Amino acid sequence: MKEIIISIRENTFWLHHVLVEYKLIYLDLWSVVHFWTGAFLFACLSALKCKQRWKWLFYIVAGFEVLEASVFIGILKLFMPEKIPDVFVDIILGMAGGYLVFFILEKDKISLKAKQLFVILVSAAIISFFWTGFYSYQLNIQPGSTFPLNIFAFIFWWFSGYVIIQLFRKLKSSLNNDLFSILFVVSVFYLLLFPLNYFISEILNIHEISHEHNILISSFFPANSALIKFYLLFPVLLISVYIWFNHLSRKTYEYNNGL
Repeated sequence: MKEIIISIRENTFWLHHVLVEYKLIYLDLWSVVHFWTGAFLFACLSALKCKQRWKWLFYIVAGFEVLEASVFIGILKLFMPEKIPDVFVDIILGMAGGYLVFFILEKDKISLKAKQLFVILVSAAIISFFWTGFYSYQLNIQPGSTFPLNIFAFIFWWFSGYVIIQLFRKLKSSLNNDLFSILFVVSVFYLLLFPLNYFISEILNIHEISHEHNILISSFFPANSALIKFYLLFPVLLISVYIWFNHLSRKTYEYNNGL
């Protein structure tokens, strides 16, 4: 149990990086997690046809803050201590995430194309955010940077995720088969890993310097077990998240539109 607690504390430390701290306003990377968690919970409540979804969203968000402060922080010491205003800010962010989903996915003023783009960008951003943060990228083009979320790596994986999802969508509309579309996209991703890595490392001369690379796939493609696992999982995980979020977006739109 102690080892698990230490592992969680070490792997989530980057989320405590302060973004804004001014009087009663305190925002860190955990704030991003609270915001998108609120958005996700609201979409789930809408999909479940919850009649009082705003009330339940508040109960869940506020209840988690109480649980976090009393158990996760107070007893288990998993996360850094929070001030009372931080708790209220987290609740407001969770409710704001729910409102964003309501505003974009349920309003007819927002076009279907814009709704779909929102789901694609969010799906790719979430995977990129957590992978980039947990892996703690450091690149030779950003020496001395103290920000835990490497912006170059984040944007690269975000854009890569966007391209992969768009390719999947195109294939799905043509083949009308999810499995074949996923297999094709995964195959293309694996095939492009080598030329893309060669272009980045040899042509652009961008190298990752934060981790030991003890697996040599080729002279220009050093890796480690964490990278190999991510490369194997990335396209499948990304498309799975997109399919799930897309389903939730349709259910959210149906909530107030009698469908």
